[in-house]
Amino acid sequence: MFPRIPYQRARLGALLAVACTALAACSSLPSPDQQVSMSRDAVSRAVAAEATQYAPLEMKAAQDKLFLMERALGAMKYAEAEKLAQLAEADANLAEQKAIAVRETEALKQARDGIDVLKKEMLEAPSSPTAPTSPAAK
Repeated sequence: MFPRIPYQRARLGALLAVACTALAACSSLPSPDQQVSMSRDAVSRAVAAEATQYAPLEMKAAQDKLFLMERALGAMKYAEAEKLAQLAEADANLAEQKAIAVRETEALKQARDGIDVLKKEMLEAPSSPTAPTSPAAK
C-alpha cells in the first residue's frame, strides 16, 4: 500500500494542475469584439428602420442590453458581455423586423384606401356612351 501513496499524490497534483489551468483559461476569455460589433450594427439598423417609433418596447430592450454589455466589457466580464451582445442583437433584429412590418401594413392600408376611393369615383361617375359634341360641329 505504501508504494501507491506517492502515485496517488502525483495524480492528485496533476489533476489540480489541470484544473487550475482550465480555470485560468476560462477567466481570460478574449474580448467578444465580433459579437459586440454585430450587436451595435443591429441596433443601428433598427434605428434606421425607425424601430424607436414603430417598435419602442423591443428597441428599448435592445438598447438596455447594449448598455449592460458596455458595462460588462468595462468590468472585463467577457462571457457576460458576449451573452448580452447576443441578446441585444436579437432584440434589435426583432425591433427592426417589427418596424418594417408595421410600415408595410400602413402602406398596404393606404393602397387599399386609394383603391376604395377610385372604385367609388368610378361607380359615381356618369357613364356616357358617346362623346359630347361641340356646338361648332352642328
